[in-house]
Amino acid sequence: MEGSLGGALGAVGMFLAFQACGAAVACTCLRRESSGVRLLLGSVLGSLMLQWFPALWAFPLGFSLAAHGMALLLALGCAGACVYINRKKGLRGFRGLAGAPGAFRRQAFLWAVLLFWGFYVYLVAHSFQVRDNRVYCCQATYGDMSMHLSFITSLARQQVFPPEYSLLPGMRLSYPFLSDSISSSLYLLGAPLRFSYALPMWAAGAQVFFGAYLFFRRMLGGKGKSALAFLLFFLNGGLGVFYFLGGQEGNFSRIFTAFYQTPTNYVDENIRWVNVIADMMLPQRATLFGWAILFPTLYLLYRAAFEGQGRYFLWAGILAGALPMVHTHSFLALALVCGGWLVWGLCRGLGREGRAVAIAKSAVAAGLPFMCLLKDLLHTRGLEDSPWLLVSACGMALACLALLGVLLFSTYRRGQLERVARTWGVLALAACLLALPQLFLWTFRQAGAGHFVRGHFGWVTGEDNYLWFYLKNLGLSGILALGGLLVCRQERFARYVPALVIWVMAEFVEFQPNDYDNNKLLYVGFALLCCCGAEFALDLLAKIKRRQARGLAAGAMALFLTAPAVLTLGREAVSEYELYGDGALALCQYVEENLPPDAVVLTDTRHNNEICALTGRNVVCGSPSYLFYHGLPYYGREYAAGEMYTRPRETLDFYRNLRVGYVLLSDFERSSYQVDQEGLDSLFTRVYDDGGRILYQVEGMG
Repeated sequence: MEGSLGGALGAVGMFLAFQACGAAVACTCLRRESSGVRLLLGSVLGSLMLQWFPALWAFPLGFSLAAHGMALLLALGCAGACVYINRKKGLRGFRGLAGAPGAFRRQAFLWAVLLFWGFYVYLVAHSFQVRDNRVYCCQATYGDMSMHLSFITSLARQQVFPPEYSLLPGMRLSYPFLSDSISSSLYLLGAPLRFSYALPMWAAGAQVFFGAYLFFRRMLGGKGKSALAFLLFFLNGGLGVFYFLGGQEGNFSRIFTAFYQTPTNYVDENIRWVNVIADMMLPQRATLFGWAILFPTLYLLYRAAFEGQGRYFLWAGILAGALPMVHTHSFLALALVCGGWLVWGLCRGLGREGRAVAIAKSAVAAGLPFMCLLKDLLHTRGLEDSPWLLVSACGMALACLALLGVLLFSTYRRGQLERVARTWGVLALAACLLALPQLFLWTFRQAGAGHFVRGHFGWVTGEDNYLWFYLKNLGLSGILALGGLLVCRQERFARYVPALVIWVMAEFVEFQPNDYDNNKLLYVGFALLCCCGAEFALDLLAKIKRRQARGLAAGAMALFLTAPAVLTLGREAVSEYELYGDGALALCQYVEENLPPDAVVLTDTRHNNEICALTGRNVVCGSPSYLFYHGLPYYGREYAAGEMYTRPRETLDFYRNLRVGYVLLSDFERSSYQVDQEGLDSLFTRVYDDGGRILYQVEGMG
């Protein structure tokens, strides 16, 4: 866990080498873009290479240093080929990136984006602290960080590929693990665990912030609109702050002291539209690294679909195809965006865009009251979870495919199908060739076994009225987005249509056992709606003639929109919780030095399990809070773990069948089970005892 200075320097060197290789590819393939865009896309490509190239070589070589050496050679080969092509054509190559800092002179808001990133760097460092032989985290990472650490450490230590769950040995890891393998690569090279965890997140945070602003800037054109869209998305929040105003003494201060009682995450009042930075980018590593690819891909796709840059369809397809094992939800959301923009492009080519926009706007106007009535009807009859909702969603999907088929046939009759094949067809082919092997090897296996896809209406609206739920969760930003959809011009509306497709899909179908996780789809639609809301807001402000009144209105709007998020982020900045207590690090050091990498250790099923999180060793059964939502069959092992502690003499077959090599006995296990310590002492050998934690060796069974 501690690593070494040499290991850290080697990891930094490896990371920067892949970043440089990505920049070389971007300078060649996107040479018509500005230096800032090429630098950003190059960084994304470099991170993607470090995620995917070691994984490709790990199939024959394991997740080993040899695989990483071959991955680096492959990346250098790609970069070398690009440099050769540049020289052959007389292009400037890397020297073209020197102008990237000039973007800060041309666009002052980039300094604000940089400030957001700097604060995020602090939050990541604050979320993983080692002090006084204890590990501390912040509020947002208390739940998820242990799971991600178990993926990082087990892949680096065991080097099994395709990787398996150390939380449930023998089960293939089908979670989008490339968001963690990038840290495993650095940890394998000898970098400290904390540094390995943080460095890729810092880079991905920059890619998300600057990539989102790049996309918003291209979508909206104006600097003010793109800046407002950026603030609406990253400082998102609704009306939750009003629950903390007035009332008893300490009602407001509990935002900074209580656990998960913030203006953007307050389950008691069903405030669930969590802040993007605090509750998505910080704890949800798959979302973070998925968005790092998603926003630059949306930029390329927008340039291709709306600005005639047809060569970008291929690159958008390649980036999309790499997404499933980084973040599957981002891949699905991107597919829906492609579908919406493809339909619009076909309608425009057939001269039917006016009719299409009129129908879509009518659907928006009628859709909100329809969803309210449907929610009330389903809720009163207890049908919010129903297979018929999945059937209905499939029917809607088939209707959309039929519409697409009709449009393609009409395009064929007009002799324009070849143009579609050379653009959208290239994107679809590239994405499918890369994505389908991932989906069949990992995603579909786990989704099918865990019954992930099911019908469910209304996300997490619960007992609330549909309209009231979204009003209090989205607040003014939702009102602005809805108003913008209804009044925006035809060519602008087309850009926001995918948000409606995503929203409807996410309201009828769930893609994981946890209802809440559909927000990973909804936020992509919300990003488009933030663009729409920003346009509408500035148009409204422009109608105020007096400058002073316009300034006051803008200030009041900014305060109302951002106050909930600012308070939530303030809470994260000061929060601190003990994740692994006194003695845990000393035990982990012993385990690292003395236990084989594939050892199976019997522990209780707590989520903050230092054995699997900090040492990468297997446990019999990890936390059900992780395993259930991954759709894994853990019940038998959970039962066996309890039996092995309470009846060790009678359950020796369990120890043998589960290949248990070691047993941990600490206060956690004593509080979870009625432990027969006398039986453990009579059967097994104590190999570690610090007075609070005892580690037994189960000889001849591991």
